[in-house]
Amino acid sequence: MNYTPLVKLPWIVVTCALLVASARAQKNDWLIVAGQRVGPITGATTRADLDALFGKENVREQNLDISEGPEVATVVFPGDQSAALAVTWDREQVSTIHICFRTETGPCRWRTASGIRIGLSMRELEKLNEKPFQVAGYGFDGPGAVTSWRHGQLEEDPAVCGHLVVRLTPAAQVMGRPMSKEESNLLKQLQGDKPYSSNYLPLLELNPIVSALEFQFIGAGCGTR
Repeated sequence: MNYTPLVKLPWIVVTCALLVASARAQKNDWLIVAGQRVGPITGATTRADLDALFGKENVREQNLDISEGPEVATVVFPGDQSAALAVTWDREQVSTIHICFRTETGPCRWRTASGIRIGLSMRELEKLNEKPFQVAGYGFDGPGAVTSWRHGQLEEDPAVCGHLVVRLTPAAQVMGRPMSKEESNLLKQLQGDKPYSSNYLPLLELNPIVSALEFQFIGAGCGTR
């Protein structure tokens, strides 16, 4: 009978661990695909699937203040703000994925194939869309969210389930520096729930950047799931 020398066992264990890590890495391409997925996470992903996809050591439950108040979320990559995802649930189904929620400026490994990512300036976002788009006003719920791509290159199919919410925040606020008097006056012109064009001068002068990305599996396109 043949026996594997004990001295080789540590190398076998290490090799197996590397193969498992490699398999997980192949499943996760760090891509956000509107209407489909965030990496390997889709609308059909379960809590148990997250452990299998990312490893139990990289997934945990936490109470987080990620939207309108404290909420229980399943956090993937909790120790890495450039990769962290906060997944909230509607019963046992994925509701919203908050992408790189621990940073408003980046770096963030998650992005769309077209180039949408946290830290991108509004001017760069407009170039990707190849035309101006609409942004919600500030000073109410959902401030600075893109409300319409105006049939640009970043337009999504409203009938699908899985929409990417893009939020923009004035650079001064994101960088944590006091706003100048001029900037404060410009922001006052952008209050309320009225949408503003990305080429509106007061908005341009505030130089907003993409500060938050949320992938939502909610809405008419998702049906009853």
